[in-house]
Amino acid sequence: RNFYCLDSEHREELLRWGSLQLDGIRGELSPFALHLDGIALSDYSAKILVDEAGQLNLQKVVASAEEDAEAAPSAAEEPVASEPRPEISIDAITLQGGTVDFTDRHLKPPFATTMYQLGGRIGRISSGGGEPAEVDLRGHLENLSPLQVSGQINPLAERLFADLKISFKDIELSPTTPYTGTYLGYSVEKGKLFLDLEYRIEDKELRAQNRVLLDQFTFGEKVESEQAVTLPVKLAVALLKDRSGAIRLDIPVAGRTDDPEFSVWSVILTVLKNLLVKAAASPLSLLQAAFGGDEDFTSAVFPFGTADLLPVERNKLAKLADMLKDRPGLRLEISGFSDPELDPEGYRRALLQQKLRKEKFLELVEKKRNLPGQTADDVVIGPEEVERYLEKVYDRADFPKPRNFLGFNKSLPAEEMEKLIQANIEVGSGQLAALAKARAAAVVNYLTVEQGLPPDRLFLVRPNLDTGPKEKGAAGNRVEFGVVTR
Repeated sequence: RNFYCLDSEHREELLRWGSLQLDGIRGELSPFALHLDGIALSDYSAKILVDEAGQLNLQKVVASAEEDAEAAPSAAEEPVASEPRPEISIDAITLQGGTVDFTDRHLKPPFATTMYQLGGRIGRISSGGGEPAEVDLRGHLENLSPLQVSGQINPLAERLFADLKISFKDIELSPTTPYTGTYLGYSVEKGKLFLDLEYRIEDKELRAQNRVLLDQFTFGEKVESEQAVTLPVKLAVALLKDRSGAIRLDIPVAGRTDDPEFSVWSVILTVLKNLLVKAAASPLSLLQAAFGGDEDFTSAVFPFGTADLLPVERNKLAKLADMLKDRPGLRLEISGFSDPELDPEGYRRALLQQKLRKEKFLELVEKKRNLPGQTADDVVIGPEEVERYLEKVYDRADFPKPRNFLGFNKSLPAEEMEKLIQANIEVGSGQLAALAKARAAAVVNYLTVEQGLPPDRLFLVRPNLDTGPKEKGAAGNRVEFGVVTR
């Protein structure tokens, strides 16, 4: 009772308890065997400290390697024959009224938190195997956030078995500013953390699932720190945060517990770092990953020579609009491009079709056969009508035409007229720039008018037509997208 242990290195409390009760002790010394009916630990507390040098106080609880070497038998002594594993069993472990204080003085400013009322029960554990023990432990972080550990465990078995679920709820994140400031470069203005962890260890194989929910997580002021990552953490948060202000992450971990290179936290940190790298390199890919699917939301592709959105691109833009509606902190940057090699021919074909439709539309208007609200773009020309309207376009065209001996325009086959019309359609840098602008405008119109995105969330970016998508090996008949935070 009333045990008190001092950390002599830091002259602070390390461990204490009100009472430790061992019931029903039975056993032997050789071969060693021990059975306990129960262990009950009450009113206990422990202090875990990371000091200014980054050393953990628990590292110095046991003797150092040098001290162990001094106490070890010399090489001249006879080796002790290997003994059978000791038989140990404990029928029940009860914990009550526990407090664990954690302080990290390695950070500037220091970080501290405390878990209170840690208590619960662990069922029978035994080195002989058998059924694993049921675990039910509960407590509170800072007396506000409930935590719970439940499942099964057998730490004394020849091969460790554990199947545990760990739940942390309503953890306030603003006190973690010492960590976020040091490693991310920003303070935390507000936010709560919810953790649902599932860890299973069997035959030295670990399978874990880490489900993380960050609610209303918001960065505050920038913090100058040499250890802070140079990645766009604010953009990553905006990409992952949905319209309700929640960020949901599902991080699986797998490995072997006997692999010296394996570390659970190393895997988790690598996943989180990869998220930040993806946010920097391809933010829309990260957004796509958050929603699932395999479509490329970094661009919309147009038929050569036109600014007409194809149905497949409309569907893609509709999904992109849904993503943006669910991420109110994001703004979309839109850059239109044209392809100087392949767009000109498509442009000529498209312009010729436009002229043909216009001729038919004018004819319908003259004969008062046009439909209410109909425009030239709505007119459909059948195959049998092409030559007729092609002649009209050819006659109206203002370029030198072949003439007969009387000086009139020479009658030409439809194929020849089409060649001459297209050959005399100018497609220079001005037309290609206008086409790129029209493509960007088509995207903006679709996202605002048909999908209901507010115009203030869309920004037209003037592209460099000389170093556009070609740098990425893509054709220029497209509109590219980027995202920025508000």
